[in-house]
Amino acid sequence: MIALATVLVSPAVAHHGWPGFDTDSLVYIAGTVSSDGTWGNPHSLFHVTLDSSLPADTPELAIPEQLQDPEDSIRVNAALSYKGPHKELEIVIAPPAWSGRWGLGRALKVGERFQAVGYINRTDDGLFRPVVFWYGDDNVPVNQVLGNTLPVRAPLPN
Repeated sequence: MIALATVLVSPAVAHHGWPGFDTDSLVYIAGTVSSDGTWGNPHSLFHVTLDSSLPADTPELAIPEQLQDPEDSIRVNAALSYKGPHKELEIVIAPPAWSGRWGLGRALKVGERFQAVGYINRTDDGLFRPVVFWYGDDNVPVNQVLGNTLPVRAPLPN
């Protein structure tokens, strides 16, 4: 006899990985961390209240070493600013072990500056996953992709 198991999928599992995100369009966001969120596995989560006025595209920021290949850095620098309906986005980043490896060894603090380039979730347009982000007044860059290239090299914006 074959036994069947029922597995419930939590929202954290549902957005695990890149396929659930609109990887055709890199988006730039900027604002301040607005919740303590969760610092842990499988991903860290927190909210960012977006700046009321964003530049047209990504401002000049240091690109992490892993993403400096022109195929990636050109895309990151050309990402258009977020134009969606939300004033606050939920952010999902790599777990502490990965983020720490790339320069963030602690949870972000409420009120801390946050800028990122990444993707909006396909089914929840209030969920954002960065490929790179910058935090604090010094704009410390943190890579969020496994390896040295973007998960998908989306077309360059016109």
